[in-house]
Amino acid sequence: MPYIPFFELCPEIADKETRVITILQKDNKFNLPQGEYVFIELFCDECDCRRVFLQVYINEQIAATITYGWEKLSFYQKEFMGFNDEDIKELKGPSLEQFQYQSDNSNSILKMFNEILLPDKEYLKRIEKHYKEFKRVLKS
Repeated sequence: MPYIPFFELCPEIADKETRVITILQKDNKFNLPQGEYVFIELFCDECDCRRVFLQVYINEQIAATITYGWEKLSFYQKEFMGFNDEDIKELKGPSLEQFQYQSDNSNSILKMFNEILLPDKEYLKRIEKHYKEFKRVLKS
């Protein structure tokens, strides 16, 4: 499935609403280097999988690719019949995308996502809103 960056179709929204986490302390609970972690959203242009790829950049270098599906597990079981249970669980929740580049810091970045962004319901709603806008613009 080809994934397209949200900013390519909706640059004005992406410019205002792309999430960035700044780590100022050298010693931090995620054991990550200091800097700005930019979460670039990518969405599929072929199907209605209701997932996002988050390519995480630091210093203009990709450091991780996280996938996140926001629907109930039953949605993914129905949409992806034939997939094994373990793969279905990866479609639903936040996980590192196994077929994309991952750095030595990817697991720590996923931990940061799980602790900071996953509990942020407004951020998660914004991803869904971006997905709907992406699909609308793609159809037009």
